[in-house]
Amino acid sequence: MDAELVVRFQKGEETAFEDLVRRHMRDAYGFCLRLTADPFRAEELSQDGFVLAYRHLKEFRGESSFRTWLYRILLNLHRDRIRRRAREEARLEVLKTGDHRPLPSSPAAPGAGQEAVELEELIRRRVAELPDRQREVLVLHVYQGLDYRAIAEAVGCTYDDVKVNLSLARRRLREELKERLS
Repeated sequence: MDAELVVRFQKGEETAFEDLVRRHMRDAYGFCLRLTADPFRAEELSQDGFVLAYRHLKEFRGESSFRTWLYRILLNLHRDRIRRRAREEARLEVLKTGDHRPLPSSPAAPGAGQEAVELEELIRRRVAELPDRQREVLVLHVYQGLDYRAIAEAVGCTYDDVKVNLSLARRRLREELKERLS
């Protein structure tokens, strides 16, 4: 279905892109929300991702699925923003103190309510604390349902790198949550 919509768009049918957005906006937003842990940033990131996809869809060669290609765009935008934000924070810190160390990040607010809600919030925070590659691979596999090959394409790494990073992420989460789940 996506491949057909892409071809229709590439042949000049603008409404085909609207159909692609309708099909993927919810998943794209969910993916971005898991990456950023911020609804505003997730909304902005997903919208910017679709704008970039629109601009470059004529060049899309179909070597991967549209979904995988879109996730790669979203990941690259997210990584670019993290790097830009880190540089800006470092510059601000230098201006304030003359020190070249980056600003410390603030801790996430603790979850409230029922035990299930607390556990979900704890898991969300622990996933957000994973190293970037481990978090990206885990989110793409567990929450977005991509297989290892699609993840490798989206993230720009090898199949074996996906397996290793997914294993490391799971092990780290299991160790950090062991006490809570016992």
